[in-house]
Amino acid sequence: MEGAVLAIKLGLVEEIVFENGSKMSTAIRKKPMEQAIVHELGAEGNDVGLKAHHGGIDKALFFMAERSFAKLTALLGKHDSYQGKAIYGENFIVSFFDEENVCVGDQYQIGDVQIEISQPRIPCETLSKNANNKNTRAIVVETGLTGWYVRVIKNGVIKKGDKIRRLANPYPKLTIKYLNYLLATEATVELKTQLEQAIECPVLAEAFKRYLKMKWRKIS
Repeated sequence: MEGAVLAIKLGLVEEIVFENGSKMSTAIRKKPMEQAIVHELGAEGNDVGLKAHHGGIDKALFFMAERSFAKLTALLGKHDSYQGKAIYGENFIVSFFDEENVCVGDQYQIGDVQIEISQPRIPCETLSKNANNKNTRAIVVETGLTGWYVRVIKNGVIKKGDKIRRLANPYPKLTIKYLNYLLATEATVELKTQLEQAIECPVLAEAFKRYLKMKWRKIS
């Protein structure tokens, strides 16, 4: 099971004027690069805005599948290439791996870097502003085309074109798609056991667990 890095995008916080005229200090419009020097908090030359919600060890880097990028962009009525500036704040666009086959706890080798999947991305309104479509966040939630965050286990360099090899898959049920389903679906008694099983996963990021716990409490 092997994919490849199709695009790398990095960027620092800057003040952006969106098409609706609003302004924000954000790093969402990351720029294409040939390589990334990766460490436990992300990569050199890369930063995030709103640090209360983004960045940190559990959200060191953000990955999107090429298939998901294409689907989401088409749903938004856009024609942007994944090779251009980031639309969704993505650091890496990859082939083969996507929300259906990537699981929390998976470990991957990319170049000399090792990463571990920590959680799906929970979209915010900055996505809608940057994509110039007020429905962007809602469409991401509805479709589950969220992408995923990773922890860095081993520092190193990732280059465009590097192969992606899965080293471990300890929680095959906890795909990104499944976790998105747990978060998006109606809170019912039938969902309670599934929520509990996900919450018990030791490598699922605490930030994501908090949302699942809030849903669990509604049932309890």
